Amino acid sequence: MKLKLSKAGKEELAVALVLWKDFKTEGKMDIGITRQAIAFANMLGIRAEYEDMLIKLSPMKIKPRYKIGD
Repeated sequence: MKLKLSKAGKEELAVALVLWKDFKTEGKMDIGITRQAIAFANMLGIRAEYEDMLIKLSPMKIKPRYKIGD
């Protein structure tokens, strides 16, 4: 059975993917991570929503809330 996301669900997933990309790249341009994010968007069927969120959300540096392993 194939599940379908609502428009709002696709947008939320696209925001999460953009934030993941920004976390991995620390807000900078990294072609490898960007290509990986595009591949994820294609696999999830949210490429259009992902590209729309890239325009709406400016790149940001995301810091972890806590350190693991200290």
